[in-house]
Amino acid sequence: MARHREHTNGWLWVLPSLLIPVAIAAVAWTTHVASEGNEIAPNVRFAGVDLSGLAPSDAADEIGNREAEFLATPVVIDLGPRQMTVTAGEIGYDYLFTETISAAVSARHADRPWPEFVSWISTPFQTVEIEDHYRFDADKARARLAADDFVLDHPIEPVLTNDDSSYMYIVPGINGTGVDIDQVITALQEAEVAEGPVSIVAEQASIEPSLPDDSAESVALDVNELTRNGMLAVIADSTANLTAGQVRRHLVSTVEEGTMTITFDLDGLQAEIEAAFPEPIGEFEKPQLEVIDGTVVVEEEGQPPPICCSRESVERAADQYLDGGANFYFLQTRSEDDPTAVSWADGSAVTEVVAEFTTNHPCCESRVTNIQTMADFMRGTYLLPGETLSMNEYVGPRTGEKGYVSAGAIRSGYMTEELGGGVSQFITTLFNAAFYGGLDLDVYQSHSLYFSRYPFGREATLSNPNPDLVFTNSTAYPVLIWPTYDDRSITVSLYSTKNVDVVELEQRITSRNQCRHSEIDRQRTFSDGRVEIDTIVANYRPGDGLDCAGRPIPQG
Repeated sequence: MARHREHTNGWLWVLPSLLIPVAIAAVAWTTHVASEGNEIAPNVRFAGVDLSGLAPSDAADEIGNREAEFLATPVVIDLGPRQMTVTAGEIGYDYLFTETISAAVSARHADRPWPEFVSWISTPFQTVEIEDHYRFDADKARARLAADDFVLDHPIEPVLTNDDSSYMYIVPGINGTGVDIDQVITALQEAEVAEGPVSIVAEQASIEPSLPDDSAESVALDVNELTRNGMLAVIADSTANLTAGQVRRHLVSTVEEGTMTITFDLDGLQAEIEAAFPEPIGEFEKPQLEVIDGTVVVEEEGQPPPICCSRESVERAADQYLDGGANFYFLQTRSEDDPTAVSWADGSAVTEVVAEFTTNHPCCESRVTNIQTMADFMRGTYLLPGETLSMNEYVGPRTGEKGYVSAGAIRSGYMTEELGGGVSQFITTLFNAAFYGGLDLDVYQSHSLYFSRYPFGREATLSNPNPDLVFTNSTAYPVLIWPTYDDRSITVSLYSTKNVDVVELEQRITSRNQCRHSEIDRQRTFSDGRVEIDTIVANYRPGDGLDCAGRPIPQG
């Protein structure tokens, strides 16, 4: 009995020693199962980092770092002549962050109890490595490989041209060279990008233009038909017909995604149209100027003449033309924007006195009234470069309604009285100002009798309808005529911008029977370097009513 009791007591001691580890394992197993989703299982590693026991949010930080590293992995594509380096993310690889974090969280947590228990039991002896989860997007890679920087030689699209010949024709397209996109995509799909930088040797492939030559030829035929009648342009009361060739040489073709578009080179078309309408479409509005204490003051700016054509109307005509054409293309004028013309209109080109001449006369004679009346009329006259002025046309008949009175004059070689007599003193003063101002003296005639108040041989007269004084502003700037006077003198000042130097070279006086003949040479040096010499002539009879032989002139 005693021995039996001793044997029984031994087992009682063994059983607790066996049950205690089991209990501990059960508690650990229960803890492992309960921790699923709350923390990473023990002995789980990812990209060289131990994730054991980390909360999913902390593990997500580590995986996020790996995602950035993965997407930045260099992918080198050898094109032959050069290499292109892109990142994995750029060439079509997408990192599956959610799937990777899910794999880390579920590591050692299988769906079925027994496999999960086995995995748990082996934890101290086996490390679970979590792999990167990613995918490759072939469409994204294809789009990147089709970009310009992967093209070795770009294809040249067919071009519409005419080389100034009659008809439009096509210059054929030329194939380019790029990578074999399908071959590179296959290599990318097989690459182990998760293991580090990738290097791929790309094969080359021909790149065809997006528009076939035969399609471009069809466009050329349509354009030739559209333009065969040219373009009839209308502006104000003027018309001009641009030929088919003139229109076609300003057409431009562009190809995008296999479609050829025809447009106009608007700068060229506008220049072509403006060349067809070279003259201003309207009048020049001259400025109103005053001279105050020797300074030119602009009272009212003028406007350059409108010209062809406004950009908006050219664009509208171009659009209408390419949409199918019309019978007429109406254009609008535009303001002259040439700085020179603008300065002529706003008065800024008139800055200084460039010539001035004074003649004297006795006070208070009736002829002085006529001199001053004409001076008042001429004050402020603005002569544009190239503009010609005839005094008889500009001033018109000298009448009493205009303030002229009867005074001494020469008619048919005899001294006489007539309405407006004496204005020749103003004409002589103006003639000399024009002489020294460098203007062209187109038509003039000296008095038939010499008067000592005038320079010998350098003077002119005026009568209705002849003789006349006609002069042209041959300088590069507008000229403002500004007469002033007092009781005993008349002065004509010309304001402009000085651009011509005038020198009186010599005077030759000869006799022709009893008449005297004068020739005065004038040298003009213009700012552009031109030098011109002209000669002013005058003839004087021996006396009132006498011809060069000293005989009386018959009176008609």
